[in-house]
Amino acid sequence: MHIMEGYLDPIWCAVWFILAIPFIVFGARAIVKLMREHPEQKMTVALAGAFIFLLSSLKLPSATGSSSHPTGTGLSAVLYGVSATSFLALIVLIFQAILLAHGGLTTLGANVFSMGIFGPFCGVIIWNVMRKAGASIPVSMLGAAIIADLLTYVCTAVQMSLNWGGFSEFMTTFAITQIPLSIIEGILFYMFATYLLNNKPEVFETAGGIIFPRKEAVAVNESGSKKSKTIYVAGFIVIAIAVIAILAYGNANGFGFGGADDAAGGIVGDDYVPWWSGIWGSYELPGETESMLFALQAAIGAIIIGFFIGRYTKNKSEREQREVGGNGGSKKVQTSAEPVSEPAPAQTEKYYYR
Repeated sequence: MHIMEGYLDPIWCAVWFILAIPFIVFGARAIVKLMREHPEQKMTVALAGAFIFLLSSLKLPSATGSSSHPTGTGLSAVLYGVSATSFLALIVLIFQAILLAHGGLTTLGANVFSMGIFGPFCGVIIWNVMRKAGASIPVSMLGAAIIADLLTYVCTAVQMSLNWGGFSEFMTTFAITQIPLSIIEGILFYMFATYLLNNKPEVFETAGGIIFPRKEAVAVNESGSKKSKTIYVAGFIVIAIAVIAILAYGNANGFGFGGADDAAGGIVGDDYVPWWSGIWGSYELPGETESMLFALQAAIGAIIIGFFIGRYTKNKSEREQREVGGNGGSKKVQTSAEPVSEPAPAQTEKYYYR
């Protein structure tokens, strides 16, 4: 997805920086303010950033014969809005541009705009439309993640075609390639949204904001653990089958699964010499080193996500034990005649805000 160093004219680099900077600045200030006023949100913000860190490092094959990366921006966009997502995406893109020679500093504004602004903006719109239409939170998260991922690549295709022409070729290289991968990402976020509803549903209190999260009463239906386990197993099976099928199809047709950004470079022309080659110059990382660094990025994200999952699960277990102990060994079911101070633990529906 990342546009490579020197593959946009300086004027277009400047245009995308000008468009992206206000979102980044606003997002940085919004996150600092959120951390200061709601320190309990630090873990969830880090979790949203970890998903971008992890998923954007995964190089997955596509049915079109190339490979590409998920974006991982769906959760951040839904929970904290576009501006915060643009700042988190900036951190990841700088890491990749400097340490992995993936993307670039001259094209950083364009890459932030596509991955951190336009794609997430479209994802949040889908989230709000689906929620207002009555879709559940996991289903709405599925739609938001798919659209945020897919429209990121559509935006990248538009950015390249504005500079080089050849809109249909870039759309095929970026957007069409991304369709199966965006569906896989959507399924993954569907499963994680289900997990959050069972273990930390309050994270959806401010979900759905575009710039500043709005607060609008919605009902959160919590699934039982047995149903959730079925969803997790089914989701992983679908993802595994999809990846295996894509690999089998590609091998049968002799695909090499080169990167989509390399394929885009081929559209520009093999004889094109970038006007700037970045801080790495003409040096190219050995394939093994690049793979190791991407694996390191993925490991960092996975460790953070694993830590939070363990923390959330432990906290839920402790809450349930306190509830049982505080009610003489059984949970108390709140009746309609009792004062409604907070949702009763035994209720299947709780009201939060987004």
